[in-house]
Amino acid sequence: MGQRHLEAEAAPSIDCAVRRLEVDSAIAVARAAFDHAGELATLAYDRTAAVLGAVRLAARRTDAGEPDRDEIAAAFDVDPERVVAADELLASHLGSPADADAVRSLRRALLVAREVLTAVERDRNAGPELPGSRLAHAAPALLARANAHLDPSTDYEHPGLEPAALRAHVERLEADLAFARLGPRLYALVHEDDGETDEN
Repeated sequence: MGQRHLEAEAAPSIDCAVRRLEVDSAIAVARAAFDHAGELATLAYDRTAAVLGAVRLAARRTDAGEPDRDEIAAAFDVDPERVVAADELLASHLGSPADADAVRSLRRALLVAREVLTAVERDRNAGPELPGSRLAHAAPALLARANAHLDPSTDYEHPGLEPAALRAHVERLEADLAFARLGPRLYALVHEDDGETDEN
């Protein structure tokens, strides 16, 4: 019993782990993952592996960039195989994210929407310079409306291209992208815990 207590005290917190691995933007996701299934991962692999597994999973499912095994091992003097196994156990209890094609499609649509919003907010005389690019197919209807709306040689009015409406559209796409990257269960857990500041 005393040994388990010492091990728990020696294990890094989620906050410490994300700071040392420089993946701070993944902290809320790592906390939610650990809170949901960290106890099971701790029982199977120990608390350090469970904490680092949660951070690794969170970094992978956000834009933080997944730390590699060697980086984790060097930073925490831990067997990276245990961390990977803890990550996999956590993932099995959290469900899968959307497939890579769906995430890529949402990311492209979001890039187009942000570009259109920037153009409308600056009241540019020409639409975003996306036609013919690899992003043009991501949101063709929005792009066509933006080009017509921003071109002074046309008389088209598109109320959906007002900055407030575009900002709301960008926010919806950001939420959709987060939902796709995290997966339904983890997304719900993160947003359920949004206001919490407890440190693991």
